[in-house]
Amino acid sequence: MALLSGVAQAQTPAPTPAAAAAEAADADTIVVTGSRIARPDLESVSPVAVVSSQEIALKGTVNVEEVLNELPQFIPSQTAFSNNPGDGAATIDLRGLGAGRTLVLVNGRRWVSYDVTQLIDLNTIPAALIESTQVLTGGSSAVYGSDAISGVVNFIMKKDFQGVQLDAQYRITGRGDGGTFNANATIGGNFADGKGNATLFIGYIKRDPIFQGEREFSRRTVSEAGDGTTFFGGSGSVPGTRFTVPSNPVYSSAGIPAPLVPGNNLFLQNGSTRPYSGTTDAFNFAPDNYLQLPQERWLIGGFANYEVNEHLDFYTELAYINNRVPTQLAATPISGNFTIPTTSSFYAPAVQSAFQAIDAGQVRSITNNTFLDAPNDGRITIGIGRRMQEVGPRISSNERQAFRILMGVRGAIAGDWGYDAYYSYSRTTALESQFGNVSRSRFSQALLGCPTGSAAGCAPLNIFGPGNISPAAANFVKVDTKNQTTIAEQVANFAITNGNLFDLGLGASPVAVSIGGEYRSVRGQFAPDFILSSGDVVGFNGGQPTGGGYNIREVFGELKIPILADRPFFHSLELSGAARYSDYSNSTGGVFTYAYGGSWAPVKDIRFRGQYQRAIRGPTIFALFQGSAESFPAFTDYCRLAVAVSNSTLNASCRANGVPAALIGTSFGSGNSQIRATVGGNPNLKEETSDTFSVGTVIQPSFVPGLSITVDYYNVKIKDAFFAPGATNIRDACFGTAANGYQPFDTSFCALIPRDPVNFEVDRLVNLTANSGFLQSRGIDFEVRYGMPLDFGVMGAEESRLNFRLSGTRLLKYLFNPLAGIPDLLVDCTGRFGGTCGDPYAKWRGSFSTTFISGPFTGQVRLNYVGPSEDDETQGPVSVTKLKGRVYTDLSFSWDINDRFAATFGASNLFDLTPPIIGDLNNQQMNTYPSTYDPLGRRFFVGLRSKF
Repeated sequence: MALLSGVAQAQTPAPTPAAAAAEAADADTIVVTGSRIARPDLESVSPVAVVSSQEIALKGTVNVEEVLNELPQFIPSQTAFSNNPGDGAATIDLRGLGAGRTLVLVNGRRWVSYDVTQLIDLNTIPAALIESTQVLTGGSSAVYGSDAISGVVNFIMKKDFQGVQLDAQYRITGRGDGGTFNANATIGGNFADGKGNATLFIGYIKRDPIFQGEREFSRRTVSEAGDGTTFFGGSGSVPGTRFTVPSNPVYSSAGIPAPLVPGNNLFLQNGSTRPYSGTTDAFNFAPDNYLQLPQERWLIGGFANYEVNEHLDFYTELAYINNRVPTQLAATPISGNFTIPTTSSFYAPAVQSAFQAIDAGQVRSITNNTFLDAPNDGRITIGIGRRMQEVGPRISSNERQAFRILMGVRGAIAGDWGYDAYYSYSRTTALESQFGNVSRSRFSQALLGCPTGSAAGCAPLNIFGPGNISPAAANFVKVDTKNQTTIAEQVANFAITNGNLFDLGLGASPVAVSIGGEYRSVRGQFAPDFILSSGDVVGFNGGQPTGGGYNIREVFGELKIPILADRPFFHSLELSGAARYSDYSNSTGGVFTYAYGGSWAPVKDIRFRGQYQRAIRGPTIFALFQGSAESFPAFTDYCRLAVAVSNSTLNASCRANGVPAALIGTSFGSGNSQIRATVGGNPNLKEETSDTFSVGTVIQPSFVPGLSITVDYYNVKIKDAFFAPGATNIRDACFGTAANGYQPFDTSFCALIPRDPVNFEVDRLVNLTANSGFLQSRGIDFEVRYGMPLDFGVMGAEESRLNFRLSGTRLLKYLFNPLAGIPDLLVDCTGRFGGTCGDPYAKWRGSFSTTFISGPFTGQVRLNYVGPSEDDETQGPVSVTKLKGRVYTDLSFSWDINDRFAATFGASNLFDLTPPIIGDLNNQQMNTYPSTYDPLGRRFFVGLRSKF
C-alpha cells in the first residue's frame, strides 16, 4: 500500500524533527479528487487507497503496475512478464473483474487508450511525475462515466514545479541480468510575477530482456500427464520433422514399408528416419521465449497554467509517448497433412523407396478420405509436425506512439462556487511488426519442389532433417507482416464545482453541489496485414479489419448533504448522492447511473460509512466492431446422439433447429469433431451493468494519537457482461444438457446454430460478443496505520518517527459465468487458481510496512503476502492441487545527501524466493503465474536525484 505518513519528508530538504512530525500527521488527511466535491480520504463514503510517489521510489521500479499489483485490491493483469499472451502493454485489474472494468484517470481526467479495446497502457504514464495514486474501489460511473465498473485509479501529477531536477535509476537482478535503466529531467518555473507556471519533462526507460531458458523453473516445459503427475514435455512439431503415413490397410494395400513404422517417424539430418519418441524427441520451446519483455520508452511532455485572476485560470497539459515492447516465441510450428513428392534427393534412398511403395499401393477409402491422393502420381500425403527453426523466432515488435493535448480554464464564480472546463484530444498509433511467420501456400509450393505456377523466388524446401532448410527456401516461406491500430478520443467537459447551497442550521457545513456535462467521441480501427487477414499465415485464422466509433453526451451532478455536526451521538451525519445520464450514439442508447450513501460519526473517534452504486460500461470499439473471423472449435452435435431419439424434448429441439426427423440420432454428415464458427464484434450490444454495495467503519481513537483503522465490506455484481459465449455453451443454451434432461435454457441461442441445407451439419455457428456474462466479487478490505515519535535520531537529527501500515483484503466470494443463462456454468474462483480461474484468487492478500524516518534518512521494510489457493478442478487430475502462501520482503533506503542531492537504494524479493511450478493445464505462462509470483528473484536498485 502507500507509504506511511511522513515518508514524503525523505525526498525534500530535511525539516526540523518537530516540523517533520507535524507534517506527517497532516499527511493522514489526503484530499481525494475522486469526487468534484473534495473531502479527506478517511471521510469518503467509498473506500480509498493512496500510493505516494515515495512508495514508487522506494520500490525501485519505473513501471507503476508493479507497485499497484501489490495492493490487495488488485489481481495482476498484463505486466512485463506477459509474453504469451501479451501485446507489450501493462494493465491493471481491480478485484480481478477485468482490466476494461477499471477506469484509469490522470488528474481526474481520461487518459490515452492504446488500442480498440480502449484499455490504458500504464507504460504511457510518467511514473517520475506522479505525486500520488488514488484507488477508489466500487462502481463510479455516476461521477466518471463508462468503464468505472470495479473502480477508478487516478494518477495525480506533480504541479507548480520550480527548478531543474535530474533523476537516474538502475535496477538489476541478483543473477546479473534484466537490467532496467531510467532517466528523467524536469524543468519548471514561475512567470508573470508568480501568476503562471510552466513545467517540461522528458523521460527515458530501457529494460533488457530475460529469456525463459535463463531461469531453472521456466527452462523446460512442464506438462500434465493427466493422472496427477508431470513430465518435461514440449511440442510434437520438431526441427527434424515428425511425420506419420497412412497405416490402415484401407488406405494402403502395401502396408508400411521399412524403414518406416506405423505412427510417428522422425527425419534425421541425413534424410534417414527412425521411430519418433515423444519423451525424448519433443521440442522444448521454452528457452526461446521471453520471460521479461524488453522495453524502450521515450516520454516528453509538459504542463502550464496562468492565473489572470481568481476567476480565470488557464491551464494546459501536453504529452507524447513512444513505447516499444516486443514479444518473442519459439519458431513457427507447422502441423497438418501435406503432400510431398516421392522422389527427392532430400530423402535417404531407403525412405524414398518406402514413399514410392506407399504411392503405388494407395487406394481410396470408401468415404473418399481426403488424407490420400491418387495412386502412382509421384506424390503422397503425410501428416507432419515441423518446427521452422531456420526461419527464426516469432517476434512481434509493438511500437506505440501516443500524444495528448488538453486545454482548460477554471476559476471561482462567487463564494465557494467554482467552475472547470476543458477539452482534450488524444490519439494512439500502434504498429505491430511480426517477424518469423510462415506462409502456408508458399510452404506447400516449396515442399513440392516448386511446381509450375509457384510464386516467384520459390526454392525447394528440405524439411527432412534438422537444419536442412536452405537460406533461400527459408526466405521464400517466411513472411513479415504489419498490423496498424489507431484510436482517437475527444473529451469536452464543463463542471460547476464545490458549490455551497445553504446551511441546514444544525451545526454542519453547508450543503454542496456539483453539476456539469460532458461530450466524448471515440474513433478507432485495427487494420491487419493483408496476408494475415487472408488466412495464409500458419497459426492465424483469416479475419477482417476492425473499425468504428461512437459519441456520448452526458449530464451529471453530485450532492453532499451535511445534516448534523457536534451534537451528542452525532459528531457528524452526512448524506451524499450522484447521478449521470449518458446518451450513446450506438446500440446502448440512453442509460442512467447513480450512487447514494452516507456517513455517521457518533463521536469524533469513529465513523461509519456506506454506499450503493449503479455503474455501467459501454461496449468498446472492439466489442462492437471487431472484424469477423473463422474459428474451428471442438463440437459434439447432440442431434447425432441416440438420446435425441428417446428424449422427446431433445428430439423436438433438433427438429426445430432444422434436422429432419429421419436423421435425428443417426451419423448424418461427416461427423467431424470440429465445426466452423464465426467470431467477431456485435453492433447490437448493450451496456454492462454493475451494482456495488459497501459499508465500513473508520476508527481514529483520540487516546492513541497517530492510529487509524479502516474496515470495509464490498459486494460487486456485474450482469450483461461482454463475453463470447463459446460454441459448446451456445449449444447447451439451445438444447440443454444431459444433467438437466436436455431442457433448453434459452432458445434464443438456437438462432446462432445454422445448419448446412444439404447434409444438415452445424456450419458457421455464430459466436459473437454478447451481453451474456455474470461476475461477482465480495470481500472485506482493512487497513491499520500507526505512527509514533521517537526521542532519538540519526545523521544529526534529534528525533525520529516510526510508521507502521498493515493493509489487506479477505476475498469472501468470486464468481463468474460466461453464459449466465446456464446456471451450471457458474465457476467459483474463491481461493482458487487453474485452467478456468487462471491466476490465483487467494482468499487473503496483504502488505505490511515499517518505515523509520530521521532527518535526511528513511528506511523501510515492506512485506507483501499472497495467500494459499487451490486448483479449480476443471482440468481433471493435476500435479499441483494447492499453492502455499508466500511472503515477499523488500528493503529500501533513502538519504538526502544535502539540499541538492538525494540517493535511493534497496532490494526487492530480499530472500530470493522462486515461483511455484505448475503444469500446462493451469492457464499459466512459463510454468507459473509470473504476474502474481515474482519470476526474477532478488533484485537490487540504486537511484540518484539532483535538484537545482
